[in-house]
Formats: sequence, structure tokens, C-alpha cells
Amino acid sequence: GERRSANMARLGRMPWILVAAVAACCSRAGAVASGARQHVMVDDLVIERALDEDMRRIAPNVASWEDVVAEHAHGAWNSTVYLVVASYRFYKAFDNLVDAAETLMGMQPVVVALDVGTAQHFEERGAPVVRYAPHSEKASKLHFNGDDALVRYFFTWRFASHGLRIVYSDIDVFLASNPLPFDRRAPEILIEAHAFNDEICSGFWIAKPTPSVQHMFKQLIRWISRHCGHSLCHQTALDFSLRGVANYDLPGNFSPMELAALRGHSVRWEFLPIRQFMHYTPPRRPDTPLHWLCLGDNPVVALHIWRAAGSADARVLLAFAFGFWF
Repeated sequence: GERRSANMARLGRMPWILVAAVAACCSRAGAVASGARQHVMVDDLVIERALDEDMRRIAPNVASWEDVVAEHAHGAWNSTVYLVVASYRFYKAFDNLVDAAETLMGMQPVVVALDVGTAQHFEERGAPVVRYAPHSEKASKLHFNGDDALVRYFFTWRFASHGLRIVYSDIDVFLASNPLPFDRRAPEILIEAHAFNDEICSGFWIAKPTPSVQHMFKQLIRWISRHCGHSLCHQTALDFSLRGVANYDLPGNFSPMELAALRGHSVRWEFLPIRQFMHYTPPRRPDTPLHWLCLGDNPVVALHIWRAAGSADARVLLAFAFGFWF
């Protein structure tokens, strides 16, 4: 409509699309598909090397892309990036994601695309995009064939190193209002809670660019790369890193020295209020405890409709039916 046309006209003036296209010409990954446009690329090998080496040397195209996004974010987005990892399974939610970010926070999402179609769609909407593809077999097993376990932590660390606050969101977290007013001064990280246990969910967080946050995410990436070999190990590693207590996966058979690497930080953190940042659970039944939250009990800021709710199409349909749509 009229708002969409105005947004597209404004986005067409953003600087990173041209920079990303030029930088991609020297991408170490080369063409992502026969006859397809080249995109700025990153993989798990770059991620591991970047922990100890200069990104400008090992992946200058990615470093240039980060610089452009960071410069714009400092100038136009209150030194904040809205970081989202997305795959084409959720293509029906892509335009809603952009519209929600623009309407509620006055910014575009910064998208890590897991496939060519996703990269092309968000580029057409004017959003800054980088493509991630796992190189090693181990990395491809880390998260439900989405391959995004490492990259969410990696770009949180990278943008924090540019002095930016990061709002990270899974693609199946749907916004109803602006989450930024919930960012209080004291906590360095505010993070989503599970609805059904005391553990952390890795689907949504707000992180400040403090040295301790940068150190924590850098160590978390290193630990996941070395020790994780199944889909949700990355989330339990994040949970143990912050809470420091046993979860369903850790401590497991890891030694105290190995676990200490996850706890070697001083990050101050808190849960986001679960009444406003809801984690989907099945509909309330007659025998459901009354203290369990139900959608509609409270005004909601964000709703994480994760895989327990069904297929990608089913989750998008639920978000639309609940009114989390722009």
C-alpha cells in the first residue's frame, strides 16, 4: 500500500546494498548458486578463525559489510541492530518482519540468511543481509537443519564489538510492540525464558555492547565449536553460561575445566518478563495449572511460536490469527 511504497522509496537510498554487492565480488565463497547473484558470505570456518584473527584479513567482505551496517546503526538506529536469522521456510513472515521492525522500532532487521531465496527477498526490501552456510558436517547438525546455532552468537559478538546494542530474534518470534523500553540500565543481557521450566531460551535477547558481554559471546562461540555435536547443545551451553546451574544437557560428562570456560565472565543478566515475552505452550486444558500463562492474560510484546506449535506455515498462521501482524 501507500506505507509500503514510501518505505521502499526510503530504503532504496540506504547505502549497504551497493556496498554488499561490491564486497560480495571478492567473497571467499564465490557464487552461491549457478546464475545467482553473489552475496556476502560467512561460514563456520570463518567464525572459528575470527575468534583469534583479524576479520579484515580473513574475510574482508564481511568486515566491510559490518562497517556499513554499524555506521548506519550508530547514525539512524540509536546504536542498535535488530538481528534476525531466517530461512525460506518462513518466507510468508518475511514482509511482516520488516514492517514490524520499521513500525515499532524505526529500523530494518539485519538479516542472516540461510539460503539464497531468503537473502534475495530481504535485499529486495532494502534490509542488510549476509548469508551463512555451514562448511563442516558438525556445524550443519547444530540446529534442526537451520545451521544457525553459531551464527546468532557470532554476529551478536561482532556487532557488540562495533559498540552496538543487539536485539536478537529467531524468525518465529512475532512482535506486537516495541521491546526496547524493556532494556533497563543494570542488566547487560535481557533474555527470553521458557514457559515450562527455569531455563533460558536462545530465541530472543537484548544485549549491551559491554566488554564482559563481548567476552562471554566469544567464549560461547569457541565452546560450541569445540564441544557441541547435537541440535540444542548451543542453547544449553548459553543457559549454563548465564545461570551456572545444571540443565537437561549440562554438566553431562564435561570436566570442571571445560565447564569453567563457559562461566569465565561477569555478565549481569535478567530474564525478560515472561508475561510480555511469551514462549508458546499448548492451549490451556482443564487440568493446566492456573499459574501457567495463557495468551490474552496480559498485554504481550513478543510471542515466540516455536516448533511445538507445528510447521512453519502453521506458526505463521497462528501469528496472523493472534493479531501479531503488520
